[in-house]
Amino acid sequence: MISKEAIQKLRNEIGLRSGPVLSLYLATNPASRDVLDYSASGKRKPFVIRAKDTLKALAVPEAIASRVIDRLEHDVIRGRTRAVFATEDELEVYDLNVDLPVVNLPHGEVLARWGEPYVLPLVLALDEYERYAVVLLDEERWRLFEVYLNDVREVADAFRAVAPETWRKLSESKPATPMGLGARGTTARGGMGRDRFDRRVLAWTHRFYRQLAGELEGWLERLGAERLILMGVPEETRYFEELLPRAVRERVVAHLPMPAGGSKVDASEVLALTEAAIEEAERRKEAELLDRIREEGVWGTENVLEALQQGRVYVLVMPWHPEGRVWRCPDTGYAALARERAEAVCPGAAEEADLAETLVELAGLFGARVEFVRGDNADRLEREFGGLAGLKRW
Repeated sequence: MISKEAIQKLRNEIGLRSGPVLSLYLATNPASRDVLDYSASGKRKPFVIRAKDTLKALAVPEAIASRVIDRLEHDVIRGRTRAVFATEDELEVYDLNVDLPVVNLPHGEVLARWGEPYVLPLVLALDEYERYAVVLLDEERWRLFEVYLNDVREVADAFRAVAPETWRKLSESKPATPMGLGARGTTARGGMGRDRFDRRVLAWTHRFYRQLAGELEGWLERLGAERLILMGVPEETRYFEELLPRAVRERVVAHLPMPAGGSKVDASEVLALTEAAIEEAERRKEAELLDRIREEGVWGTENVLEALQQGRVYVLVMPWHPEGRVWRCPDTGYAALARERAEAVCPGAAEEADLAETLVELAGLFGARVEFVRGDNADRLEREFGGLAGLKRW
């Protein structure tokens, strides 16, 4: 999982570096048929061949190209995308289990640039993908996982403050469910003494869950996790959700059943079990954003481009792989779809530029957040909104 330190280095060091830098993006998905066929035959990986040809065409210095190709040939790459940034002195490699926005890399296609560092696709991916926290509620122990960029790690220190005997007390003495209900939803029987015992246990359980809710809130802040998935017995997860502070409760996007392995489940299985829920949550967020734009937004490429440069757009919505060209004025940065409009601002100086890169640059310049949509939402963006949309400040 890419660390916060690596993200900071990417933004502040590579992105601001002067002098020529090789920026290389490759589709390296080991499940790709293109990759599998070559791996089985023992031949050179297809993306290595394409990378070598691309670097030669760019006239990348031999020392840099050789070092990069050597890494590609000998590394065991398990991610879906590899990003490489290389100079004469340094080589930075990032492997991710996700596809990158803006750049389309099907079947081992390679994108490379020699000159100014091209970190835009990776930076956009780091901003676009949300961090999820997954809490596994089990009577023996609770576990916390962080899911980010389709990778998972367990937060080993989470809930460590709870002593083992406390977990045993929770497991052995609490009622059939946290609400004191039996299996069929009826109040536990057993006379007045049993009722008093159940009330005491329920009060203890309530306080204990409140304590864990406070600990979880702190961990969410430390991780920077904006979304939360609760995994376990449905009655347990629902009860715990009710006790969460409102700011944390609003982050809950899914409840998942207890995995077959219970508290001993592997982190990789947690990732597999949450994949569909995360995908659904992401697409739901995109659909809700498009609904808002229908009520209070602007759409159409030319309209959005103009509103963006007037500072009126605070959320810019783009497809995952936008295509198209614009005309830009090199001195002022003004951009327009029609060359004539750009030439009116900078006569004889307008230059053609990539639409996606221009939009992202303008969004940063005018303080707009960029959101990408995929799948059915990308189709809807094209069909209903002309391929580009945004939420307006006014």
